[in-house]
Amino acid sequence: MLGTFLFAFLAVLQGCGEAAPPPVPVAPPPPVLAEPAPTAAPADSAAWKVLAPSPLALERSVKEAGISRTLADLVPTELPAMPPADQPDRVAFRTGVVFAYTLLGGRTSPKPQFLAQLRTLREGMEAIGTGPGLLARMDKALEHVENDTASREDFLIQLDEMITSAVPEQGWGPNDTTGPLLQAGAWLAGVSVVAQAVVRSDDAAAADTLLRHPEVADFFLGYMKGGEGSRKAGQAGGPLVETLNTLREVANQPTIGMDEAKATAESTQKLLMMF
Repeated sequence: MLGTFLFAFLAVLQGCGEAAPPPVPVAPPPPVLAEPAPTAAPADSAAWKVLAPSPLALERSVKEAGISRTLADLVPTELPAMPPADQPDRVAFRTGVVFAYTLLGGRTSPKPQFLAQLRTLREGMEAIGTGPGLLARMDKALEHVENDTASREDFLIQLDEMITSAVPEQGWGPNDTTGPLLQAGAWLAGVSVVAQAVVRSDDAAAADTLLRHPEVADFFLGYMKGGEGSRKAGQAGGPLVETLNTLREVANQPTIGMDEAKATAESTQKLLMMF
């Protein structure tokens, strides 16, 4: 399934800049989005549970709350090194973090920084077992970005579609056994940036609106407490569960205020530095 999303994504990029400009300016068509995930599975099947909100959806909600026009200035400009390739579960989590940072900062980041993020993504995807065909297509997409023959906005929209439409229990290739850890990294990094934006704005009403995602915290807690997630997370499993419990407690408060926003920002930042 994830291969389908990436093929659609790369088809958009590969088509950029090939057609001659029309004689009369016309509005550009909307970007081609990846096809939706199948809906035939039972509604209560965890295998078809889509993780939301996406990093770009989080960013839109921040804009709608009026506390910031962008989250890019809160995204780290330097990425930490990937864990060793023989630790694919840690690599998957870190790759998810890079996904979120690329999405949230990619519109305005300098080209060298943007390319460095994309290359780190490619490195992470290879380490967790993505197939050679998808990696080759990612290389082609990188070439388009490097040559300025692809729209950044379309690129980011398609990345977001890949993350949020993915089935957590499925991998990025036949050899990927990392489970939902990539999605967990992406979501936690996005929540961390949003919480920092709320703290910076000192807007309690925004905190109550933006930091309620108990269903996502519950999903990842269920995965971790099932045994497999804790084993995959290794030494970071305890801190990850602790952070997820904090986020669930915050989300279930009758009113979320600035104290809860600060707790969210601190706990997620600490975890991201540790993992």
